[in-house]
Amino acid sequence: MLCFVDPDGTSLALVETLDDPLSELYQDGPTGCPLDGLHHVTLNVREEDVTIDILQTVFDFGLVSRKDGSIRLAAHGGPGGAITLRVIGKSSRGRLGGGTIRHVAFRSRDIDDRSEMVEKLRSEYGMAVSDPIERTYLSAVGFRAPCGVLFEIATDGPGFAVDEAPERLGEHLKLPAFLEDRRPELQAILPPLS
Repeated sequence: MLCFVDPDGTSLALVETLDDPLSELYQDGPTGCPLDGLHHVTLNVREEDVTIDILQTVFDFGLVSRKDGSIRLAAHGGPGGAITLRVIGKSSRGRLGGGTIRHVAFRSRDIDDRSEMVEKLRSEYGMAVSDPIERTYLSAVGFRAPCGVLFEIATDGPGFAVDEAPERLGEHLKLPAFLEDRRPELQAILPPLS
């Protein structure tokens, strides 16, 4: 694991995994070390609360360990399959802007799968959930978890191939229609990729 802080001050780490389900896709790649997913997230929370139950009941995470104020849960061994809640006690609320992460999104196969999750949130936990938000590449709903973090449930589709061919993904900046009028501004602030 290689830990570092990005230019906005966000703590990140590159994590090598032994069981990489995507590794066969990259055998002929230029480096043999692809970045192929978000390994896990660590959320700083003030205290233990019902968020732990929601992660287990609604999102099918299982409790892996509890140690030194950290609660580790996992749903599977692949990218995005684990989450850690780190209990830090009283602290200030996060603010939007550079160096912050706005929300954590959880995967749903489709709208029916998402609807089942929303029903559990409402009936079992009395959670208020937003109306669906169409984001060109996916459809999502959001809710504020008891720990204070904004969670979203996002569908797999329609996917990134809605506005470019899969073999050309990433060659050009694609924007959802509602951001297209801001293209010059967004292009000016995005760091160059090479």
